[in-house]
Amino acid sequence: MNNPDPFHILTLDGGGTRGIYTAQLLAKIEQAFQRRINTCFDLIAGTSTGAIIAGAAVSDIPMADIVELFETETPHIFQKRWYRIPLFLSKYPSKKLAQVLAAHLPATPLGEIATPLMITSSEISRSNVYIFRSNYGSRDSESVPTDKEVSLRDAILASCAAPTFFAPKSLDNFLLADGGLWANNPSTIALTEVLSAFGKGAQEVRMLSIGTGHSVNMYRNRRGWGFLTGWGGAKLTSYVMTLQSQASADIVQLLLKQNYLRINAEIDFWELDTLTQLDTLKSLASRDFEKHAEGIETFLRHE
Repeated sequence: MNNPDPFHILTLDGGGTRGIYTAQLLAKIEQAFQRRINTCFDLIAGTSTGAIIAGAAVSDIPMADIVELFETETPHIFQKRWYRIPLFLSKYPSKKLAQVLAAHLPATPLGEIATPLMITSSEISRSNVYIFRSNYGSRDSESVPTDKEVSLRDAILASCAAPTFFAPKSLDNFLLADGGLWANNPSTIALTEVLSAFGKGAQEVRMLSIGTGHSVNMYRNRRGWGFLTGWGGAKLTSYVMTLQSQASADIVQLLLKQNYLRINAEIDFWELDTLTQLDTLKSLASRDFEKHAEGIETFLRHE
């Protein structure tokens, strides 16, 4: 960690309402160091709920406001349809999420965002990955496409469209779903971006990666392993995302070694739409900040 001019990356996992853990930890950083998150990092990457927080950060919105958003708005976002038929409709209407984003985040075109930003999504009609980027490609590499006219809100909606929870987002002839399907922890793609588009070497990079809780009690041995009776239907989506997050963390840890700081609490199995553990997640984030505060401060130094 003796790089003369380190390139700082922040990556934020998906995880639905568990994103309050991420927001609270970042709010503690802002409070302790008297700096907004967007001034601490050269690139911010987010997936799903992490995309909401990343979008707020690049919009210079205090993280304490985003903690309050999770506390006050998630009961409205995750309010089940009274008439829902599970086999035919998504669990929640996307309209409410869109309304919350419109109330709290600007409709800034990605091309007008100053801080380099990556938001992950999945193009499900073509079975392809999709990454929204702010307008940094021309500065560093002609090979990096941008979505200059796409609004920040639309990019976030696409990244949050978790299968069965929300309907996919249709945007410019693309059908987009949750980036967590392939990059729930965007550490690997963020590192790849910095090595290629920004021309940095691995020894120049410092990455802070924040998860939304690693479940240590998701499955137990049982007799029946059907889709609903064993794998648990929607639980399988959460499990795949958890595995992807851990794999990404392991890979980047091997590449960056001590220059990769991953903060992620161990939790019981809490679904992406849980509303009963918000206070617990805030407490875990405050605890983990105190645990890592000295390391975070050292990590963020420009030396």
